[in-house]
Amino acid sequence: MQLAGADAGVQVIEVAPPGVRTTLLGQQDDENSMPLDDFLTETLDLLRENPDAKELVVERARFVRDAEANGTYDNVLAMLSGV
Repeated sequence: MQLAGADAGVQVIEVAPPGVRTTLLGQQDDENSMPLDDFLTETLDLLRENPDAKELVVERARFVRDAEANGTYDNVLAMLSGV
C-alpha cells in the first residue's frame, strides 16, 4: 500500500520494540525480555504523550535505537550477537 502523498487518513508509526516476553519467538520465559504488559503500557503512554509521533521507542530499546548515533553500535552489536 502506498500512502506517500495520499490523503488516506492513515498514520504510520514505527514501533521499535526490545525483546518482549511472548510466545511469538519463544521468549515467554526469557528474563532478559520485557514483560508484554510493561511494553504495551509504556508504548501506549508514549503514544498518548505524542500522538503525532513517527516513531515510538520504549526506554528498554533506546540503547539499540541510539547506538549508531552515540558511537556504541559495535559494542551493542557484539552484545546482542552473544545472546
